[in-house]
Amino acid sequence: MMSEKIKVRLKKLDAMRAAFFHSLSNTPEEDAWNRAESWAKERGLLHVNSSIRIFGRNIYPTENPEPHGYGIYITIPPNTKVESEIPVRSIPGGLYAVAKCNGPEEMSIMWPGLWKWVENSEYQYIGETKGEYGFELGFEEYLNWYSTLVDKSESKMLFNLLLQLREK
Repeated sequence: MMSEKIKVRLKKLDAMRAAFFHSLSNTPEEDAWNRAESWAKERGLLHVNSSIRIFGRNIYPTENPEPHGYGIYITIPPNTKVESEIPVRSIPGGLYAVAKCNGPEEMSIMWPGLWKWVENSEYQYIGETKGEYGFELGFEEYLNWYSTLVDKSESKMLFNLLLQLREK
């Protein structure tokens, strides 16, 4: 069992343009990734030295925790053409509370720990947003996406969990 204390750091992010892939299904994370992956592969973005960043987030069509959808955001390098049927979203710039998460199995501990940290800090969460598919909260940045999703040499996905903040 992990202690209640999680390590949180503050990070300022610039706004980023990203191609957006959404799924609402029994396996929304996998389904959104499959669509994102085929789009990014066609554009040659999924290589070991790629500068893209990949973010995901749960999206709740109702105020209940289930069913939930999932959105994948792949940052768009300059000069990358995005067809009109692929939505382009902005990952908002600003101050974020960030906690590193070693694998999806740690998320059930790390997300509540990050929320608790924000509650007890001099900051507050900016508030959930309601997008076209439902309520959206924080972001999960896929840190080792190349080795886990592309060449599959590593099995444990590492994430940064991010909550956007403002001062109280």
